[in-house]
Amino acid sequence: MEEIKNYRHSVIIDVTKTDAYGALAHHIPDWWSTVEGISDKEGADFTVSFGSDSFWKFKVISLDKPNKVVWECIESHQDHHLKGIDEEWINTKLYWSIAEVGKKTKIEFIHNGLLTTGVCYDVCSQGWDFYILDSLKNYLETGIGKPSGK
Repeated sequence: MEEIKNYRHSVIIDVTKTDAYGALAHHIPDWWSTVEGISDKEGADFTVSFGSDSFWKFKVISLDKPNKVVWECIESHQDHHLKGIDEEWINTKLYWSIAEVGKKTKIEFIHNGLLTTGVCYDVCSQGWDFYILDSLKNYLETGIGKPSGK
């Protein structure tokens, strides 16, 4: 029987913990997509949108500068046209942990609730892989991310 797991990935980046935290708390549009709302205050809500058809709304659960950022998905509307995909995201939690590794910084991401057995796992894990391993990493190391729509 296959073990059911949450999506998780980590990346080591040649930046400080403070820079990594800043990208996750303040500069989401520079590496992910358009943001409306407040992403850098506990208890606040923000929406990440991809054009007019797809968006996710998050509540900021915890900000522990420069160590951790936690969001909870409170609303989802995706244009992937997969039955149950939006419901899978609701109440999931996104944990970003930031740690020093020598002179570099490790960002570990866990999307608690994005399960390997879920409808969204294939398409959503591919998206996370790109935004974490490519766009976020590139943004932090060069100042130029690859956010959606830019």
